[in-house]
Amino acid sequence: MRQSLLGTRFLARLQATGLQYENPRVERVLAISRVALGLTALIVDFIHPLAPDPYNQLLILLLVMYCVQNLGFLIWMVMNPDVGKSFVKVMQASDVLWPIVLCLFADPPSSLVFVFFLFALMTTAYRFGMYETLFTGLGCSLVLVVQEAIVLLGPKELSRLLYTHLNVSRIVLHVAFLIMAGFLLGYLAEREKELRAEIAFTNNLLSLTRVGNRLNEVLTEVSGKLANVFGSASVYALVRQSSTGRLFRWEITLGPRPGAEFREITASDQELRLLNSSPHTFCAHRLTDGLAVVHAIDDEGRRISISNPQEIAVPLSEAGSIIALQFDLGREWNGRLVLIDGKLGWNWERELRFAQNALRQVAPALYSIYLFRRLRARAGAMERARVARELHDTAIQSLISIEMQVDVLRRRSNGHAQTSELERIQHLLREEVLNMRELMLSMRPLEIGPDQFLDFVAQLVERFRNDTGLDVRFVSELEEVTLPASSCRELVRVVQEGLVNVRKHSGAKSVYVRFGAQNGLWKLVIDDDGQGFPFSGRLTLGELEVLHRGPTVIKERIRAIGGDMVIESSPGHGSRLEITVPQKGYEFYGY
Repeated sequence: MRQSLLGTRFLARLQATGLQYENPRVERVLAISRVALGLTALIVDFIHPLAPDPYNQLLILLLVMYCVQNLGFLIWMVMNPDVGKSFVKVMQASDVLWPIVLCLFADPPSSLVFVFFLFALMTTAYRFGMYETLFTGLGCSLVLVVQEAIVLLGPKELSRLLYTHLNVSRIVLHVAFLIMAGFLLGYLAEREKELRAEIAFTNNLLSLTRVGNRLNEVLTEVSGKLANVFGSASVYALVRQSSTGRLFRWEITLGPRPGAEFREITASDQELRLLNSSPHTFCAHRLTDGLAVVHAIDDEGRRISISNPQEIAVPLSEAGSIIALQFDLGREWNGRLVLIDGKLGWNWERELRFAQNALRQVAPALYSIYLFRRLRARAGAMERARVARELHDTAIQSLISIEMQVDVLRRRSNGHAQTSELERIQHLLREEVLNMRELMLSMRPLEIGPDQFLDFVAQLVERFRNDTGLDVRFVSELEEVTLPASSCRELVRVVQEGLVNVRKHSGAKSVYVRFGAQNGLWKLVIDDDGQGFPFSGRLTLGELEVLHRGPTVIKERIRAIGGDMVIESSPGHGSRLEITVPQKGYEFYGY
């Protein structure tokens, strides 16, 4: 589970959200600080020499060069505000090398030159983080030790070039101070950068959850962001409806064409244990011998000790590791977001807590999108119902009245030259009445479930037969169905659309509608003896898509509930529409 520290550094993975905009500001502040530090060192050296001549004269020359160089860098940054990464690396090298050069000619443990080492640690902490600052402290300590060793053990010619007093206890104390300061400054800087990066990351997630966006698109984007942070190859979500206990799997596709697919599944023991008995947030990693290593925290972010990791239900058959995050969408939904092959660094507890907090803050926004989509759909349904009532009470009644008056005129003008014209007008009016009724039916909201499905289809077919005079029959091989309510609504709309197409385009005299079950599939068949489609043979849904044939609206509705369709056509002899839907199919909410 644990990778190399620098390879899976949490801060580096969070930098994708971006804190680089602060580099120019930080570099300008550091440049001003360098100039101030160099001038202060010069003033102190003039008041109280830091080393005897000729070492002090050379030291003053180096301090003057230090001030001039950093003043030039400061002027350049004022003229070029957007500093690049190369410039930052050059300045970092300068901050580390200058104290090394200065300490060759002054006694570092007892002089102002030692402050330059501390300044190098501070600049490293500002630019990078804990590891780089700690390594810089170790390097500075090594320089001091080497200088002491050269004076003590090196050739006299070389030791005469350096100036220092031998004091073992003092050098040990200052080496320990540099290492401790490097660790402390680096740790504080790393934590501060991580905190700001986490806030920026969470804000970025919240910016994606705008009300009005499609829920599956938002969930895909949020999952993709989390997957990038933890290096996950794929993501899916197990979601349970609290009121019914039904279980759904949200397959999330990452990559260049992201998307999400929501379908109902049969609850297995492993999935139920993953939802019910697993820790709130955990990461499980499969070892080569098949055993699992589990790191977990509870809902308050506290570490949990797992006595028997094998009891944690994880889909290890398809992944080397997973990160599972629990979430709640109001009181209606709860579930797990599972990152496949996700990786954690050495501070796994902090990373799990970050993922837990990020998802916890995003979940209410996701639920708001869900509620908004439902409320908007309900408001739209209410408005369509109002318009349908208006059509029934005004337009349809008016058209029927006009059609009856035209019929009276046609009967009175028996044998008159205008009889055929009145008959044509009467036929047009009847067609418009049928069109208006079909439009009214399509606009009415369908509040039906599996208990009302068969009766509703039978009434729909009976009404169609009365309105059109066609021989339409409905036969059900089942006495009851267990379709999801959303699938029932979509199949009713398919029957409506199919019958309308038969009336308008086929010229059929009889239509046969049958509903049943076969091989774990719900099966709906609409058979007519009309003109058929402009092709001969049997085409599947995929073939119809490639050839751009078949009823577009019906194809969209079938795809929405995860079904399949086959059209068998015999031009001049009729067509047969076969629709199959998995008995454990998609739960479709129009998101």
